[in-house]
Amino acid sequence: MPKYIKARGLPWSASAEEVMEFFNDSNVVGGTNGVHFVTGYDGRPSGNAYVELESQDDLDAAMAKDKKNMGRRYIEVFEASAEEMEHDLSKGKKGSGSEGVDDDAVVKLRGLPFSATKADIADFFNGLSIEENGILLVNDMQGRPKGEAFVQFTSTSGSASALARNKGSMGHRYIEVFPSTMNEARMVQMQMSFDGPPMRGGRGGPGGPMRGGGMGGMRPGPYDRMGMNGGGGRGGYGGGMRGGYGGNG
Repeated sequence: MPKYIKARGLPWSASAEEVMEFFNDSNVVGGTNGVHFVTGYDGRPSGNAYVELESQDDLDAAMAKDKKNMGRRYIEVFEASAEEMEHDLSKGKKGSGSEGVDDDAVVKLRGLPFSATKADIADFFNGLSIEENGILLVNDMQGRPKGEAFVQFTSTSGSASALARNKGSMGHRYIEVFPSTMNEARMVQMQMSFDGPPMRGGRGGPGGPMRGGGMGGMRPGPYDRMGMNGGGGRGGYGGGMRGGYGGNG
């Protein structure tokens, strides 16, 4: 039975041959036909691809390429399923409006209690897989909570399920959940970094990155990879790697 991986952060110009070369220690089912690029609603490359592999050994070898570079690009590699692949590939074919979610798998929350922590947000999305350090709480110019947050899930199916929790309750508050993008979250994060000093809260607090967020030991997440020293996120401000909400997240 084939195994599947998802590669995230590929150059938009990457070819199937280049993807196979990156995973040169793994046997790809059907050669270049086993490399499936994900496109956005507009039909443009998303920087993501799924690769069908022949065996568990090939999967293990592919997973060893996680966080390795393709040229100057930092590639993230995740184990995936055939169902997840079909979902992502069909999204680009359906066009806008099919799910309302971007390939970044990011949603925005509004109406949070000002006291809400990252652990509270993880609990709100109980049962859905959130990227480790994948929650960014938004502060105002004075460093006070705005009642907003961004959350990145490990798959687009997760973010689609998250949208179904719109108007769900957190304490006595009804929480609004909207589709969003990594770029929107980066812009908010950068605005917070310019407006005032980043808050460094404890685990689950409004400041520093949440490691696990009550969701267990997941893989290193995107939001604390973009440091406040000018290092950037791929596709964001300063180049480098995908994701990365940094010290405020």
